[in-house]
Amino acid sequence: MNGNWLMLHFRHAGGMIIAGILPAILLPNTQDEILAWPDPVNAIQVLTFFITALLLVALVLTSRNSLPAVKNVDHKYAFANVWAHLLLRSSFLACYEWFFRGCILFSCIDQFGVPIAIIINLVLYALIHSFNSKKELYGSLPFGLILCVFSIWYQSVWPAVLLHLLLSSSYEFFLLPALFNKKSKPVL
Repeated sequence: MNGNWLMLHFRHAGGMIIAGILPAILLPNTQDEILAWPDPVNAIQVLTFFITALLLVALVLTSRNSLPAVKNVDHKYAFANVWAHLLLRSSFLACYEWFFRGCILFSCIDQFGVPIAIIINLVLYALIHSFNSKKELYGSLPFGLILCVFSIWYQSVWPAVLLHLLLSSSYEFFLLPALFNKKSKPVL
């Protein structure tokens, strides 16, 4: 499992370079406007955001029986690797959303308008997820649409970052006990 952790950490670090550092260097003028915290935010936006967040957590809770099993856990390194994973995964998702909902979505809106920009974003987002399971591919379309809508509505990537972090951490929360339970069957 230690090799799997290392590969996972490497993939997240590589993703941060590709989706975060390279676009920041190559597209320096987009950083300020894309990373700005949404202001002002009205009560309807906040309420809609929290309802969406609750629905995402409820979706994860209802599908937790279909989570993958964790395999070959080396408990000697589990604690350090889980914390490294949480830090790297969170940083990766922030870069990932900045790239998809920030750089791509807002650049496409400027060039093609909102409907075409959303379609382009969803196609690219689904393409990235096509390398994973069909379930994840199909789920990427409505989730990507939600992230696009919130990014456009708030004129910021932060709602997308927070919703993606919430979905990911809710999902992974159910995998963590198996990583620390020495009596458990191998899982990841």
